[in-house]
Amino acid sequence: MEKDFEDMCLNNFNKTRAFVKIEDGCENFCSYCIIPYLRGRIRSRNPESILEEINAVNPKEIVINGINLSAYNFNGLTLSGLMQKLKDVDCRIRLGSLEVRVVDDQFLTALKNLKNFAPHFHLSLQSGSDAVLKSMNRHYTADEYAEKVRLIRKYFPDAGITTDIIVGFPTETEKDFEDTIALVDRVNFSDIHPFPFSPRSGTVAFKMKDLPADVKKQRLNVLLEKKAQKKLEFAKSMVGKTLDFLFEEQKDGYFEGYSENYLRLYVKDFMPDGKIKKVMVVEPFK
Repeated sequence: MEKDFEDMCLNNFNKTRAFVKIEDGCENFCSYCIIPYLRGRIRSRNPESILEEINAVNPKEIVINGINLSAYNFNGLTLSGLMQKLKDVDCRIRLGSLEVRVVDDQFLTALKNLKNFAPHFHLSLQSGSDAVLKSMNRHYTADEYAEKVRLIRKYFPDAGITTDIIVGFPTETEKDFEDTIALVDRVNFSDIHPFPFSPRSGTVAFKMKDLPADVKKQRLNVLLEKKAQKKLEFAKSMVGKTLDFLFEEQKDGYFEGYSENYLRLYVKDFMPDGKIKKVMVVEPFK
């Protein structure tokens, strides 16, 4: 059934990148999150309106996003179907944060068929412990998550895979945290966005006993070290490969921008002409 969607004004745009919102609302009701209570039920945008905005802005790259992007469904047209409708769009297409359940062969095939897809998947994790995931009301296991990553890399071997991880959730034991670190090593993320649990009034987790601040800080520091390690490992794995460089800014003698798999690139002796250029990765930037 079609639901009203509040179309966005064309103002979330810079010279290289436009953010196109296609969905609003969330019905996941994760135990730590207040968003479903604030944003309401899921509403999906008419695909014709989406195409009109993309054509009107005509950037070098668009980022397709939403409050719960994976839940996009306009009268039966899912996110996979929308990607099929965007197959003739010339600019680079990047996706916002995704949920595990959306990743399957049909979805990845639709992405593969896009003219210029940016293989960067921000796949929400939150915890690598099955027990914590259950108490968070996240509907997947660590093994299921790892399997989705394996499937992504089957289609896109050099994909950048980033994630969010909450440390110090009220039910998280030391063993649970060790399980998270083990999954980080198993998946080999290209980047991680870690943050300590912070109780939100009105959520289920708000009523749980919070862990001591020093425990959360210690676990956060461990994960920050792991983040730095994984970022460097990913950058090293790209050395010698040719990536598509989209120039965004000039700073400290370098031309800076992101590759298709969301590696920050720093290029010297570059002539910006508004086009995406192929560059070879020489070494990790220090």
